[in-house]
Amino acid sequence: MKKSNIKNKRIKKEKIKLAMNKRVYFTLTGCPKILHGLSNQYCYKSNMHKLIFKDGKFENVRYRSSIITNCNFNNALLVGVDFCNCNLRKSRFKNAILNNVCFINCNLEGVDFTNSVFQNVVFICTNIDQTNSFPAKGSFRMYNSYPKISIPSQTQEELLALSSYKQLYEPHVLHVSQKKLNYWTLNVLIDIYGEDVFRALSAVKNRNNKKCFYTVFSYMKHIEKYLKI
Repeated sequence: MKKSNIKNKRIKKEKIKLAMNKRVYFTLTGCPKILHGLSNQYCYKSNMHKLIFKDGKFENVRYRSSIITNCNFNNALLVGVDFCNCNLRKSRFKNAILNNVCFINCNLEGVDFTNSVFQNVVFICTNIDQTNSFPAKGSFRMYNSYPKISIPSQTQEELLALSSYKQLYEPHVLHVSQKKLNYWTLNVLIDIYGEDVFRALSAVKNRNNKKCFYTVFSYMKHIEKYLKI
């Protein structure tokens, strides 16, 4: 079947799904064009293979349950990007700057970090043993044991109540479900800001604008503004 016919069938299926108010997942493989990156996006079940993001910029983007294999992020700038439950096998981050990036339960087999710069990078339940040229220097932390966090009952109720806002709940940064908080995220934030983080997070309900809370970094920005850090 010709590529044009395959593309037309895919577009037709996507239009049908949109008409039925169903989610359409981003899929793109083997595109020869250089892509420029993304900002302020929540990307669920994206399927990307052999894409070129060389010199691109990503800011406040959360990829969740996505396939991002053999992609070129060389010389890219990634600020506030979460890769959650993603397959990044054989993707390349040569000379890239990773600032406040989280890898959460990811497959990093064959990922190339040659000369990349880590600035507050977090690895949660993610094995780095099969990566290439992992930076010897840089700011990064690793979490492998499920955190034990003591949260006052009233505070827990306030944080769980935030799940009633679709724009806060859907990316699953702060919540695993409407009855369970994401302790991995809370642990990272507590390690940075201490117990004041609960007061700041509870205050999210008072914000008129609750958009773009897609990443751990987006909550960090709110916390720092609220605590005047």
